[in-house]
Amino acid sequence: MNSQSFVDDLLQSKKFLLVTGKGGIGKTLLTCALAKRAESLGRRVLVVEQSAVEQVGPLLGLKDVGHEELWSGNLGAANFTAGGNFRDFITKHLMKSSLLDVILSNKIVHSFFTTIPGFAELMLLGRIYYAMNESPKPRPDLVIMDAYASGHFMSLMTTPDAVLKSGLAGPIVRLTTMVRDWLADSKLCGTIYVGIPEELVVNETLDFLPQLIARSPVALSAVVMNRCLTSLNANGARSAAFSFLDERLTRQAAALSRFAESRAQSDQLRLLPLILLPELGSISEPLDETTVLRLFGGAS
Repeated sequence: MNSQSFVDDLLQSKKFLLVTGKGGIGKTLLTCALAKRAESLGRRVLVVEQSAVEQVGPLLGLKDVGHEELWSGNLGAANFTAGGNFRDFITKHLMKSSLLDVILSNKIVHSFFTTIPGFAELMLLGRIYYAMNESPKPRPDLVIMDAYASGHFMSLMTTPDAVLKSGLAGPIVRLTTMVRDWLADSKLCGTIYVGIPEELVVNETLDFLPQLIARSPVALSAVVMNRCLTSLNANGARSAAFSFLDERLTRQAAALSRFAESRAQSDQLRLLPLILLPELGSISEPLDETTVLRLFGGAS
């Protein structure tokens, strides 16, 4: 199965995909490309981020993306904020009243809840669960999250278990149990880990993935190696630029070989799909269908 067929199957079968990896290696681009592809397959897809600087809107052709879902046809986006997630938890899962607005507007109350370890992560997962399962229809067929970088992502994924082991009771535990059971359903939810074919990143990936598999309730669906160069052909003199790219190809081959060897020796990683995505250079905004097809159809 080529990369495009695998991606299409993943987008048509899952309800929630989380895209994570080392920062600065194309997580956001991949998230938005997946969303555009899912939309072209007829799915109603919501892209979620939690970022101080909104990033997905320009790539999706959506302006002023904020906490509330913003839709254009079957493509939507939201930048869920910690404060907004807290308010949504109270109003959507507990109660609605005029007194509640007074309570929520109190800075001391707000600061108390949002500084509890793991609370912000739990509210984020709860907000996504609500969007998929309890919000007014039409609901998304698929949510794709431009998730945190590796370390913070591990914290996000381990929060439900930490809450359930904390001895707490009441509505927070009921919400956590629902979210944890949903995340653990591998037919519905999956994680895509993104790296690039460079020695340092590959080594970090090989160190991180076994921990992620062991500790996260969400199954790892695939590893993506982004920005892979294809082979170069040159006639005549070799320019400095060609020499640089040729050296990068050599380093890339060594890094991918290192990953392949370690993957073959690991029971956890051996059967894990690996997708190689091509280096596309500069990307125009918003993403168009041609760029998306080049991305997913351009490598094996």
